[in-house]
Amino acid sequence: MYEDVVTLFNRKVTDAGVLWYPTVIEGVHVAPESVAAEAGYGRARDDRAAVLIPYVWAGGAPCVGGKTYVPPKLWQKVEEPAAYVTFAGGEDFDFFITEDWLGTEPVEDGAWPGGFYGYLAGQRDNVFAVTAVSRYKALPHFEVTGR
Repeated sequence: MYEDVVTLFNRKVTDAGVLWYPTVIEGVHVAPESVAAEAGYGRARDDRAAVLIPYVWAGGAPCVGGKTYVPPKLWQKVEEPAAYVTFAGGEDFDFFITEDWLGTEPVEDGAWPGGFYGYLAGQRDNVFAVTAVSRYKALPHFEVTGR
């Protein structure tokens, strides 16, 4: 069941601009939902996905993709963001793609036409902005939903 891979991009605002920190997470389950809705001007797509991401305990905290999980506000304050992972929704959202990103270095948002997220969403399928996250302890996993 947990045979999929996603790459999560965490958004970090710096003095130099926005950076996206990638984390490849293997051994997840992606449950896509493709919705075609009838709008007043024709059909519109509203693709969504839920990703079940198992975690293990390491050093007293959940560990995902080889990185320590911290809540979004704390992640913005850590000195080495590449060593941590978070799932943020809302205005300062993170996003994920349903494939393995080949790079490990932070991606500069301004280097991409329309910003990195906007560029990928316009060029590829299965690019999802994080909208919600739940953490479960009985069967340790996160459920991250995206749109």
